[in-house]
Formats: sequence, structure tokens, C-alpha cells
Amino acid sequence: MYDFPRPSPHLLNISKVIELGGAMSVPIVVFRTHKGMEIVEEARLMRMFDVGYIVAGDQNVEDHLKYMEKLAGMSGAILKEPLWGADPWKILEEELGLLSFIIIGAKKSFSQLTCMNVNKKLKDIIIEKINQLNVDPLGEAGEYHSLVTGIYSLNVNVKMKCKEIRTYDDYTIALIE
Repeated sequence: MYDFPRPSPHLLNISKVIELGGAMSVPIVVFRTHKGMEIVEEARLMRMFDVGYIVAGDQNVEDHLKYMEKLAGMSGAILKEPLWGADPWKILEEELGLLSFIIIGAKKSFSQLTCMNVNKKLKDIIIEKINQLNVDPLGEAGEYHSLVTGIYSLNVNVKMKCKEIRTYDDYTIALIE
């Protein structure tokens, strides 16, 4: 957990992240870091749990990649970035065939995406909206953030719906129930 200039849509919906992990039988560790000490404390926690691999979903944000490389080095883990440099449209198409998600935050100019439930049946709608808005298909520039609601191959589906939308300066965040 980090301190951000504005609330994180992921932290505001942390209970749903934990619920999804539970549905997949994946252990979850929630750990609060201190400002300026995030990477040091994360690396220490990862060493404590003897983490061997970090699998990250970065696609083209160089700062994220550098952070993850530094974290891997400090923790002694091996970094895997399977999406790095791949075509974002191809990744989105593939993801839409594998999982469903809800958009939990968006820049104010893209706020119509906030609370949008996306699954393979709604594939054409999200692709059309992303094209219309000229948004990075994966939201890599922070245009939007999402939360997985289901994984088809694992038969995992967590009910999530938008309870409220809050605005923080130039960003909208959905509270999910």
C-alpha cells in the first residue's frame, strides 16, 4: 500500500482484491509501506517470504519497468515482464478472451469508462469506446485502472458492481460492492 497524491482506486477497493484472491485460492499479503521507504520495505518483505519471482504486467511505462527491476534486484527475485513491449491492442484482445473486469478509475476526460463492466460479450463496446476516446488500450498512461472480476479458465467470478463514483481533482474513482 502506498500513499498517493490522490486515493488509489485499487486501495479504495482492496476488499474486492482480497475477495478475488480468495476465490482463486491465492494467498494475499496486505502490507503498508512508509513514504520514501516503499521499495526498501517491499524488498524486505519479499526476502522474508523468500519470493523467487515477480511477475508484473507492465507493457510500456519505462519508470514502472525500472522500479520493478530495482525491486527484483533488491529482493533477490527474478523479474518476469511477459507483456513488455507487446502490441497493446493484441494484449487487450487476448485479455478479453481470458477474463472479465470492471473499470474502477479513469481520468476525468475519460470518466464515462468508470464503472464499466467488461467481458467477452461486451468486447466490441469497450474497443469502440477506447477508440472513440483515443485512450491507450491498456490504460498504460493512467487513463484508466481496472480490477479483474472473473477468470474464465479458472471458473472464477466475483460479483462486483459500482456503488458510488467519487471525483478527486481530475480523476474519477468507483467504489465497488
